[in-house]
Amino acid sequence: MATKKKILVVAGNLSHLDQFVIHGLFKELSDSAAVILALSQSEFEGERWAKLPSEFKNSFEKVVPYKYDSKSKKTGSQLGEASTFRYRNSSSGYMQRVKNKYFAGLQIPSRWKTIRGLLAIFRSFGEVCARVVNELPSLARGSKLFFWFWSRVAVSKICKNCGLAELAVQQSPDVIVVLMQRQAGFVVAAIDAGARAGIPTLLIPVKWDNASSKSPLVKKPTRMLVYNQQLVEVCSHMHKMPTNSISAIGSVEVGAKRVIAATSQSKNLVLIGSTADASSSVPWLNCVSDVLSQKSESKNQIKTIWRPYPTGDSKSLSFMNEFVASHKQFELDDDIKRGMSHRAQSISFDDISAAYFRYCELLNSAVVVVSEGTSAIVDARARGIPVIFPAFKKDAVIGSQWCNFMGWEHLRGLLTTTGVFIAEDETELEQLLTDFLENPRRIEPDNSGENIFVDHRSYAQRVLDAVSDVLAEKSAVQKTS
Repeated sequence: MATKKKILVVAGNLSHLDQFVIHGLFKELSDSAAVILALSQSEFEGERWAKLPSEFKNSFEKVVPYKYDSKSKKTGSQLGEASTFRYRNSSSGYMQRVKNKYFAGLQIPSRWKTIRGLLAIFRSFGEVCARVVNELPSLARGSKLFFWFWSRVAVSKICKNCGLAELAVQQSPDVIVVLMQRQAGFVVAAIDAGARAGIPTLLIPVKWDNASSKSPLVKKPTRMLVYNQQLVEVCSHMHKMPTNSISAIGSVEVGAKRVIAATSQSKNLVLIGSTADASSSVPWLNCVSDVLSQKSESKNQIKTIWRPYPTGDSKSLSFMNEFVASHKQFELDDDIKRGMSHRAQSISFDDISAAYFRYCELLNSAVVVVSEGTSAIVDARARGIPVIFPAFKKDAVIGSQWCNFMGWEHLRGLLTTTGVFIAEDETELEQLLTDFLENPRRIEPDNSGENIFVDHRSYAQRVLDAVSDVLAEKSAVQKTS
């Protein structure tokens, strides 16, 4: 009988694990491998871990805590921010991130170097100056000469104050799988620990944009596992990794046997936001309101559910409630209203699981989804639901959907994603929305892998195949050395 592979899964916090446990990834992996979870000491000793159901904990052969102190966390955050500034000219996504830091929410035109843009900056001069001062440390650390020296010191400090090197030696796994939301200290330390111990590392970005929208990787894994084929090319350029070290395996939330939502279930118009400032969605929300006000009988039979980006910000929540009160056609999604989104980190795993399935039911009930640039687009398209992406070009400001669409590399693939329609102005949005409301239909997703990756294998099997590939490559290298 073949010996089971030993996989050490490294997570920085429990929220990184939620979707993988909900979809049974670790349980399925455990049929073919011994899965050990490495969790930071603070998370392991926290109240949320103590309250987790046995279903969650039993997904792993054992759970081992590791030291991850504040120095490692803080330095990891600083390294990620500094590297974004250092490599801002090599990627439109990094440059967009920098511009958003300085100008988002201030109504600064996307062409900010024009006279109109400079005047807008002058009108918000105090706030811009405050943001510049706030970002000065990251900018200084990201300067070319200083970054070369400081980043090496930072990596050493991160690894010294994170116990993953010792843990890798103690557990001696065949591979290390790292769950990444951003390039945090534990991500750097885990990849470094694997390299020092001669253990292959596989990096799994938790969400659609996590592979490309944050910062370039300072330490490179043996293999990066991304959502789709388009991101293979994007990440190869952004992280300076060969394309054969990046594999498209899809999303744990988009299974091999995803059932296309039946048109007969369609009863809702679903509106999805992507920014913490819900008021930034007003231009396209007003356009939707105008369409719904045209009193078509077919439209009146449909309920309109608005699901802004989950936030605990009282100002944004207040705006949501005021907007819905003044636009009677809209209902605010109940989970957003109650702070019970499946993306929340402050609620129990059972509540997160229940909220996730309510989110799935909401998508399945949609006639059409109007969504800003968020993973709801991919989730909806995998179900065959048409998606309208409102990215208004005229008078676009920094931080707007159009500006982000032009900047973030992971959004570029929407141009060629079957069933996704880009509305560049109010007229296009009105025409598209009217069409789908009056002629409801499903559009089969393109599962070629370019933008939505699905094949006959389960997500767990794709991960296992990637593990087998890196182990075979390691064996081949050892035989020739």
